[in-house]
Amino acid sequence: MIQAAYQTGSVFFHKIYLNLYDEFDSTTLFKPLVTVTSQLTGKSKTFVVFSLFSTNKERWLECMFATTTTLSENLTSGLVILGTTDFPLGFYDMTIYENSSNTNLDPSGLNVVYTGLMNLYSTTSPSVTYSEYTTNDSDTESVYITI
Repeated sequence: MIQAAYQTGSVFFHKIYLNLYDEFDSTTLFKPLVTVTSQLTGKSKTFVVFSLFSTNKERWLECMFATTTTLSENLTSGLVILGTTDFPLGFYDMTIYENSSNTNLDPSGLNVVYTGLMNLYSTTSPSVTYSEYTTNDSDTESVYITI
């Protein structure tokens, strides 16, 4: 699972190390295309990674992207705004594609090289606040079925 941090007012750079080189069809390496889909809202965002390092490509490729709340989003440069109402904290389905150029944002017809999960979490604590339920309802055993 890929871990991605979020904090209001900050930019976080995320490095992903994956053994993907054998999955690529072409010998020309372009920056991979990434689609993240929130499991909570179902909304997707597709972006090109910020950088790709292939020094040890037979063992791993390093892809980097950034999450921000302070800068303008730039999907062709891997600068992504997450942690909003449409893209909240939590789990995301992540798909990485072998890209056809360093600026292509269309996954149609591209080779899928990785599918997995990403967890977007807050670096501030607590990211979720719970409060105790103190109301003592009198009707605690009824089940209502609606159609």
